[in-house]
Amino acid sequence: MPRGLRGAMSTTGGITRTYGLHRHFSRSDSDRPSGGIRRATLRRIAGYFKPYWKWWVVIMMCVGAIAGLNVLPPICVAGIIDLAIPREDQRLLLLLAGAMVGLAMTSGLISVLQQTLTAKTGQSIMFDLRNELYRRLQQQSLGFYTATRSGEIVSRINNDVNAVQNVTTRTLLAIASNLAALTATSIALFSMNWRLALMAVAIVPAFYLPSRIVGRIRHRLSTRTQESQASLLAFMNERLHVSGAILTKIFSQEDADAEDFADRSAEVRDLGVKQAVVGRWLFMILSVFSAVGPALIYWYGGREVIREELTTGLLVAFAALLTLLYRPLVQLATVYVDIQAAVAVFERIFEYLDLSPDVENKPDGQDPAPVRGRIEFEGVGFSYPTPLAIFTEAEDDGPSRPKPFALNEVSFAIEPGEQAALVGPSGAGKTTITYLVPRFYDPDEGRITLDGHDLRDLDQKLLRRHMAMVTQETFLFHASICENLLYANPNAGLDEMTAACRAAHIHDFIESLPDKYETIVGERGFRLSGGEKQRISIARALLKDPDILILDEATSNLDATSEYLIQEALETLLRGRTSLIIAHRLSTILSSDKIVVMDEGRVVDIGRHEDLLRRGGLYARLFHQQFGKVIDNS
Repeated sequence: MPRGLRGAMSTTGGITRTYGLHRHFSRSDSDRPSGGIRRATLRRIAGYFKPYWKWWVVIMMCVGAIAGLNVLPPICVAGIIDLAIPREDQRLLLLLAGAMVGLAMTSGLISVLQQTLTAKTGQSIMFDLRNELYRRLQQQSLGFYTATRSGEIVSRINNDVNAVQNVTTRTLLAIASNLAALTATSIALFSMNWRLALMAVAIVPAFYLPSRIVGRIRHRLSTRTQESQASLLAFMNERLHVSGAILTKIFSQEDADAEDFADRSAEVRDLGVKQAVVGRWLFMILSVFSAVGPALIYWYGGREVIREELTTGLLVAFAALLTLLYRPLVQLATVYVDIQAAVAVFERIFEYLDLSPDVENKPDGQDPAPVRGRIEFEGVGFSYPTPLAIFTEAEDDGPSRPKPFALNEVSFAIEPGEQAALVGPSGAGKTTITYLVPRFYDPDEGRITLDGHDLRDLDQKLLRRHMAMVTQETFLFHASICENLLYANPNAGLDEMTAACRAAHIHDFIESLPDKYETIVGERGFRLSGGEKQRISIARALLKDPDILILDEATSNLDATSEYLIQEALETLLRGRTSLIIAHRLSTILSSDKIVVMDEGRVVDIGRHEDLLRRGGLYARLFHQQFGKVIDNS
C-alpha cells in the first residue's frame, strides 16, 4: 500500500473500516500520568496475583531462606582465614569448607522449588488474563471489529499477555529476593563492624535518582514498542494472508509493501535499540557507584588491619558481603525501570478490558423462546458509530452534531414463516437491516421487535440461537469440513450432518474427496470453490435449524451449475422459516411474500412483485435495469 494511504478509511458493507486506529485509542504519552505509576493501576494488577497468595507465601519463604543462606559463605571464609589456617586446625578447615558446599546445595534445592512455583504462578496469571481478555473481546459488538485490525487484536492477546510473564517470573521475584538479600546482608554487616557498615550504606541514596529518570524513559519506550509491534503484526497478518497475498500480486505492490514493512520493522528495531541503550547507561552509572563502596571499605578497612584493630579475614568477608549489598541495589534500581515497562504493558491490556460494548444485555435479558418469527421495524433510525466513538467516551461539552443516518424512519413487518426480500441500490441500507435483526447493533431511534418483544430486552446469545445467517462472503475456519459444519450445532450426529449436506447438494462432492468430511478446507476455505463454500455454509445453517434466516445471496459470480445447485439448496433452507433476504436473483424476488424497496436509508415501497411493477417507481426501474434483458431474451 502506498504510504499516503496508510491510516486511510474505507467502507465495507456500509461499515466504516479504519487502518492504524490504535494510534487513536491508545493513549499518547501526554495523556499518561506524569507522576509515575498510579496506585489504582497497581491495585488492579495486584488483583490478578491475589488468587495465588498461598504459592506466593511459599515463594517468599524460599526467597528469605536463600537470602539468609547466601550471607553464610563469606562468614565461613572469615573463619577459615582467621581461625582454621592460623591455628592449623584441619578439622575446622574441613568443616568450614564442607559447610560452604552444603550451603550451596541447600540454596540450590530451595531455588528449584522457588523457580517451579514462580513459573507456575506466572503461567496461571497469564492464563487468567488471556481468558479474561478473550471473553471481553467476544463481548464487543461488530463495530469494534470493523474498526480494529485483527493482527492488532492478536497482538494484545499474545504479545502483551506474554510480556506479563516477565512481571511474575523476573520483576516481582527480583524485588523480593533483592529486598531479602539487602536485609540479610545489612544485618550481617552491622553485626560484624558497624562503622564499616555505615560507610558502605552511605552511598545507597545515589542509586535511586538515575533509576527514577531512566524508569520514566523506559515506560514511554515500552508503550511505543508494544504499539509498534502490534502495528507490524497487523500489517503482516493482512499482507501474508492468502487474500492479501493475492491482492498484492494482482496489483504488483510487492516492492511498496516490502518498503512499508521495512519502515515499520525499522521503527520496532530503533525502539528496541533505545530501550537497550537506556538500560546500559543506567547499568554503567550504577556500576560506578558499586565500585565506590568496596574502594572505601578496602581503604578504611586496610588502615584498620594495619593498626591491628581489624582482622584480615573479617575485612575479606566484609568485602565479599558488599557484593551481596550492592548487587541487589543495582538490580532493584533496574527493577524499578522494569516495573515502569511492565505497568505500560498492563495498561495496554486494561485498555481492552475496559472497553464497553456498544450493544449490551440488560441484567434481566429475556429468552425469546418459543419463537414464532414475527419481526417488526417501528420507526427505526440508525447511524454507524464513528471509529473513535467506539474507543472513547462521549464529550458532554459543546453542542452535539447531527450524525448521517444509515437508516431513517424504517418501518415494516415480516410475518411468521414469511419470506421478505430487500431490494434497492447499493448503499440503500439493506445490509444494515440484516445487522440490526441479530443485534450486531442497536437502533438509535425506534425499535425492532421479535414476536412483540423489543430486541433490546432480549439476551443476545439467546436471541441468536434462533437465527442463522448465510452471507455473500462465506467464512470457513482452517479446519475440516466436519468441524466447520458442527460449529453451528456441536451436538449434531453424523446422520443429521449428512442430511443437511444432502439438502444443500454438497454431500456427493464431500464424499468424492480423499478424506471426505475430514478434509481440511484451508485458510478461509481457499481450497474450495466459491460454490462449494457457499453450499457448505447453507448446510451449516440447515444443521442449526433456525427459526429465522438472514440471507445475503451470493450467486452473481458463480457458474451456472453452482448457481443452480445453490438455488435448489436455498429452496430447502427457506422452507417454513421467517426469512430476510437481500435479493440478487430474479427467482428470489418473484417467490418472495413481501418485497421491501429501500433507497438512501428509507423504505420507499412495500409489496409483492406484481403490485410494485404496476405502481412503477424505484422498484420498477431497478427491476427493468437488472432483469429486463433477461426477460426479453427468454
